[in-house]
Amino acid sequence: MSITLALGAAMSGLTTAQQGLDSVARNISNVNTKGYTRKVFVQESQVLAGAGVGVRAKGLERTVDESLLRDIRREAATGGDYVVKNTYYSRIQDMFGTPEDNSSIAHNVEALASKFEALGVDVSDVTQALNCVQSALTLSDQLSRMSNVLQDLRMEADRSIESDVSSVNNLLTRIDTLNAEIVRNQNTFLDTGDLEDQRDQALTDLSGLMDISYFKRDSGEIIIMTPTGRSLLDKNPVTLSHMAVTQTAAGLTYDGGNFNAISAGSYDLTTEIKGGSIAGYVDMRDNVLPSLQSELDELASQLKDSLNAVHNRGTPYPELAQSFTGTRTFIDSSSQSISLGSGDVQLVLYNADGTQAAQSTLKTEMGGSSGSIDSVVNALNAFFTDYKGGTPTTWASVDSDGHLAIDIPSTETVGFAMRDEDTTGAAADIAVRFNADGDAGNIYESTTEGFSSFFGLNDFYVDSTANYLYDSKIVSTSWKASTTSGMNFGLPGNLTVATVAIGPQDTIATIADKINANSTLSAANITASVVNEGSGVRLRILQNDGQELVVSETTSQGLLANLGIEPSKSGTATAMTVRDDLAKDSSLLASGILQYNADTGQYGLASGDNSIANAMAAIFDSSVSFSEAGKLSAGKQSFSSYAASLISQTSSEASRAAAQSETQQTLTNTLALKQGEVSGVNLDEELTQLMIFQQAYTAAARVITTTQTLFDILNNIVQ
Repeated sequence: MSITLALGAAMSGLTTAQQGLDSVARNISNVNTKGYTRKVFVQESQVLAGAGVGVRAKGLERTVDESLLRDIRREAATGGDYVVKNTYYSRIQDMFGTPEDNSSIAHNVEALASKFEALGVDVSDVTQALNCVQSALTLSDQLSRMSNVLQDLRMEADRSIESDVSSVNNLLTRIDTLNAEIVRNQNTFLDTGDLEDQRDQALTDLSGLMDISYFKRDSGEIIIMTPTGRSLLDKNPVTLSHMAVTQTAAGLTYDGGNFNAISAGSYDLTTEIKGGSIAGYVDMRDNVLPSLQSELDELASQLKDSLNAVHNRGTPYPELAQSFTGTRTFIDSSSQSISLGSGDVQLVLYNADGTQAAQSTLKTEMGGSSGSIDSVVNALNAFFTDYKGGTPTTWASVDSDGHLAIDIPSTETVGFAMRDEDTTGAAADIAVRFNADGDAGNIYESTTEGFSSFFGLNDFYVDSTANYLYDSKIVSTSWKASTTSGMNFGLPGNLTVATVAIGPQDTIATIADKINANSTLSAANITASVVNEGSGVRLRILQNDGQELVVSETTSQGLLANLGIEPSKSGTATAMTVRDDLAKDSSLLASGILQYNADTGQYGLASGDNSIANAMAAIFDSSVSFSEAGKLSAGKQSFSSYAASLISQTSSEASRAAAQSETQQTLTNTLALKQGEVSGVNLDEELTQLMIFQQAYTAAARVITTTQTLFDILNNIVQ
């Protein structure tokens, strides 16, 4: 009987050694398999009726440190975020350059300043005027290219979100399938080690895409959730969805509903995802890139307004200025009105030699200091009619686009010029107050310094984009209205589409909700949103069809001024360019101003007048009041300094992103190394195990051989 037990024990040893050899073979063959963990063969003594009868295989155990795996997945989420930001910031820095680069925006701002300085030295040199125009075009083209690249990057990030969401869905489906196989194998006492390896690798890959939390049930299946508790996989996987947009623009935001959400069923997960590459793409699309765009737009807008304000004071000479088209759009010129401050506007027709051909003042022709836009047109035409000896002359009009236009026939030998004066007769911009909604109470929503500047009759830089978008300044999320007022909305053909009542204690969010709740505004496709930017938020109002929009106030409480609501600067960097006729003919560049000759009592132009050229050059040396935009705070600084700050910021952020990514990669590698020490296959160890199982197999076989010999002897004895 003992010989039989010995044979059984030897047979079990032989079988167990074979299984041990199989486990070693599996480990060695998967030494380079990603996610594979070393399997340790576990055996135990087999006991029957209290006596040992050999050995049996207990199974294969995975060498896994679950705490370490959780750390790896947590850092994978952080690393995925950092990798995206490092990649994008590197591309942004390549585009923005450094302050000392000859191709940087700061350098081109300084180059434009130097061209105006050179023009001021010799305004008669046509080459200097051409250089100014070409330098201005170079600067505006660069701003436009940079803006377009930023928007392209936003769209690229949005497409990457769509791709990663698809990968998330594939991984969730994969994990769900593995869950089912693991549960089935576990219930039928089959090995689940390799399946669990594959599931662990899928979990790690998923963590690189988005931050997750998970736990394992006793059944063996893994349940996955977002960190906020939204279910992603429980019995069945949740399908995430996101459709990338096909185009975008500076004023379009996720907060404004212009980008699709990352949805899990009816839930919007966009703002809940805080880690992984998806979080990185969302941050670039909705925060980083829009902030840079806002800073570019602030630079472009301030540059445009400052140069235009000065250029509108001047007149080209010896070129005859006979054609003017304003850039301000009026949606109802018969109702919208202006009121002039103290002083007056000199209206002058001049001859080819610069001498005065006719002169009057705007207030004289208007019969007062205020009137509708149409009354301004009538006043100008009355002046032109007087010049023509009473023959009705309509050289001034409001064109089909709603712009004030002045067109003197080329057959005429005179040009037209204007000069704002204070009450003493000195040249000084006159204040022009604008009643945008034409209300009977004459509540003026805005004030512009300079008559020509108000209409944009002699702008240097132009932007043909309609004012379909309005922004407030950046305010705190806790901002509240302090008074009762009304916000009126007007569109072409209807100055009073709807009025929204604003009450004390209304927040930015409340005002946006009131606008969106107004059915008349909804029918007119006018929406509002609260956009996060910089240290606070903006109220953004959008006419979604791109129509010219007028936002005005129904009372004199100053709500709009307090909020800083005005046509948005968003997109200025993209659309701004040198006025078309000026770009084609640099002789239209204004270098001087109408001068009053006290001896003759007349106005005239001098070919050597460089006052406007010098004033435009001086703009670049002066401090400009920049509003808060993106991550750059409000304050006074020069244009070149602001441009340099913008570049310095991107350079600093790029360096920070690179450092974070490198540090995170080092940490991830360290954790991976530790995981390899715990779970990885060590060939030396496996070879040692191979020898042990080989010897065990040989010894068991020897026992079987010896036992067989003993049985043969017994058989011979019996015979």
